[in-house]
Amino acid sequence: MGTTSSALVMLFALFFIARLEFICSSTNSNVSCIASEREALMKIKGNLTDEANRLSSWVGKDCCTWKGVGCSNKTGHVVKLDLRNRFPRPSWSFSANFSNFEMNKLIGQVCPSLLDLNHLHYLDLSMNDMQISNSLGSLKSLRYLDLSGSIFNATIPHHLGNLSRLQYLNLSNNYLRGPIPDTLGRLTSLTVLDLSSNNFNDSMLYPLCNLSSLVHIDLSRTSHRGAIPHCLGNLASLSILRLKTNYLQGPIPSEMGNMTQLKELDLSLNVFQGPIPSEMGNMTQLTELDLSSNAFACEIPNSMRNLCNLRVLDLSNNMFTGKL
Repeated sequence: MGTTSSALVMLFALFFIARLEFICSSTNSNVSCIASEREALMKIKGNLTDEANRLSSWVGKDCCTWKGVGCSNKTGHVVKLDLRNRFPRPSWSFSANFSNFEMNKLIGQVCPSLLDLNHLHYLDLSMNDMQISNSLGSLKSLRYLDLSGSIFNATIPHHLGNLSRLQYLNLSNNYLRGPIPDTLGRLTSLTVLDLSSNNFNDSMLYPLCNLSSLVHIDLSRTSHRGAIPHCLGNLASLSILRLKTNYLQGPIPSEMGNMTQLKELDLSLNVFQGPIPSEMGNMTQLTELDLSSNAFACEIPNSMRNLCNLRVLDLSNNMFTGKL
């Protein structure tokens, strides 16, 4: 499930990157990089263990030609830093690709030298082993931040709430501990939020209710408990909502019927109970709906007949009654 919606998120990321590359170039810059920013990059390199020698191009004076570095064609400032591990994380540690993944990880601390790159719009450190200081919130120009699979067993830094221009935030696959800080509710420009595969336990979802620009939320496998807050229905621009594989319970709030732009809703593998609110019939844009493996013991409301765009429907492993 989620193939079509995942493609939508990928398109968003590609669109963002395309916009950024319109103003920067990593290979054909018209101006040389700024000396102080080149020095900051060299300090970052010096603090990292680079077993695969991924940063071998980081030599010479023009840092705008270094691999993973993008500069503004107009000002020469470094606006993009992409250090993600190109090898995908294998499912099992004994996989044939595991050694390649491990060898290509960058290990170490990127702050405080990173703060000298205060014009950064795009930062991707995913699938490495990074230590991130609280001062990361000082990078006020950031629009795109991906730390997925890179900052293990920590908590979500409160200072990320200072990144008021942030549009894309991915902290997935880090086994982060709860709670989700209230400061995350300040990111009112955020459109994509991926916190999947973490360990937030009893952390409440209320900080997300103010993020009215969100189109994608993934909170799958986050150990969340309790009920979905009614205020989540305020996120009327949402296109994708994934809450699968948690311990969420209680009924689905009727306010979720306000999410009329929703295309994918995945509530599977929780402990939700009925009744299903008739307001869900307002979600006429839904193409994928998964309510499987819950504790529903109710009738399916007639309003669900309004969901004429459904392509994927999974109601298995429940105790629904009446006619479908």
